[in-house]
Amino acid sequence: MEKLMLSLWKPPQHSVEQWRQALLGLRDDLATAGARSIRVMVVDEAVAAASAQRITNSAVPLDGMLSLWLDSASQLPSIKALLTPLTSRLEAYLVLESEPYPEERQRRAAEYQVPVGQRTPGMNQVVLLHKPHRMSYEQWYDVWRNGHGPKAYPLQSIFGYRQNTVVRALTYGAPVLHAIVEENFPPEAIGNPEGFFAALGDPDKCAQRQQAMYESTSKFIDFEKIDCILTSEYRLSV
Repeated sequence: MEKLMLSLWKPPQHSVEQWRQALLGLRDDLATAGARSIRVMVVDEAVAAASAQRITNSAVPLDGMLSLWLDSASQLPSIKALLTPLTSRLEAYLVLESEPYPEERQRRAAEYQVPVGQRTPGMNQVVLLHKPHRMSYEQWYDVWRNGHGPKAYPLQSIFGYRQNTVVRALTYGAPVLHAIVEENFPPEAIGNPEGFFAALGDPDKCAQRQQAMYESTSKFIDFEKIDCILTSEYRLSV
């Protein structure tokens, strides 16, 4: 099994709602093409209040993302054939997924379980990472995974955390990425730093955690290249 992540751009003639419904409507066709564990992420009105939390450096940031598993990445042409009529641009990556700290993740996620096909509560923060030039790949990977990774749950309200190391691009001309991170945040984190940093009603704790997170992320993130996109997430299959 191999995991693919596809960055998607909305055609200008579609409204966000039309586009979201069209993507969600691909569930059965994607499954027929061999896709499993399908998740659709879309920038929509449900996360509009989080616009101040968004960070973009790409000239045209993505509008959505599709995450799925296939028996083999060689099945991508069938997936692209379904998506191409619904996108103005598409970039695909083969990734290696890690879901660290399963005990904490499962404990937190239990509160936010919804049936397949329904919107996941809160928001999914999708982060596109580039290795800073100042670091070797080995240094960057170690700081990201072993230095910063353990701070994710203690400093934030996340209930889902997927670290996707990019193995290679699967579409011609796709920009270089080194990692794609997915973090599920609860509803109170949308547009609210205190909710984001699990410090509701405590501005001092929020400020302390925000500073600690910045100090940790600045060790391995190139803030002149990062894209941090807030999306709604729909899990379409298990």
